[in-house]
Amino acid sequence: MRVAAIGDNCLDVYVEQDLLTVGGNALNVAVNWARAGLDSQYFGAVGDDDAADAVRNGAKDVGLDPASIVGLEGRTGVTLIRLVESNREFLHEEFGVGVDWRPGDDVLDSVEGVDWVHHAGVSRDARLTSRLAERGHRFSVDLSTYHDFDRLDGVEIAFASIDGEADNPAHDLAARICDAGAAVAVIMRGEHGSLVRAGHETTTTKAQPIKPVDTCGAGDSFIAAYVKSHLQGNAPQLSLVQATASATATCLHIGGFPQPTLSVPDWLKAAYYQFAASSPA
Repeated sequence: MRVAAIGDNCLDVYVEQDLLTVGGNALNVAVNWARAGLDSQYFGAVGDDDAADAVRNGAKDVGLDPASIVGLEGRTGVTLIRLVESNREFLHEEFGVGVDWRPGDDVLDSVEGVDWVHHAGVSRDARLTSRLAERGHRFSVDLSTYHDFDRLDGVEIAFASIDGEADNPAHDLAARICDAGAAVAVIMRGEHGSLVRAGHETTTTKAQPIKPVDTCGAGDSFIAAYVKSHLQGNAPQLSLVQATASATATCLHIGGFPQPTLSVPDWLKAAYYQFAASSPA
């Protein structure tokens, strides 16, 4: 099964633990697919700074081809996280060159023939959704970064996340996404479970009760597992169960996927730790 993820990447910096991991929504999905035994590709952009090497090395270490990560002038994405007893606070998000990256036709040519394409963290200005649809790809999109719930024609699965215990907002969001053209809407609700809407049918499942270590990347693990199950022809209920199990496992370790954690280097502290210092603990 051949799959590809197109979009964002970053370094996740845990300031309290002095730890550094590689992440980003699209990269996390590609890594999860590779770890699950799929033939996975990742396409994204990094800057021309030291952080770029860390991202490329992290991708290479899990079996992804770093040659498909282009280098642009500017900064690589960096996210500063304060994690205290599983409570996560984003202190600073530097989206870097990825926010302006526009995947070219060379990227779309490279994913011809794959079974599935997922994209996340790519500006709507890139017209990636419509371009994938025009080429006849089966694909999904993560709407969690830009919250752009319009013009989803051709999208087979649209993923979104929503906070809160109330059920109605999640159901309303799923309906809105399907009305915008997506065949299937999957709403991730964290500790409150998840739901799938396909046409006028809705399926739900509960989250597994755990004490999380870190929820970073849980949604990406959910997406990767759901798509894999969907491609295997499983019904939405089973796909939700498998996706929930994968997301739960991700919550039990630091970082978006299992990887060696590194100490935060001095160059990164010099560039970004003023944001951590200016934020109250």
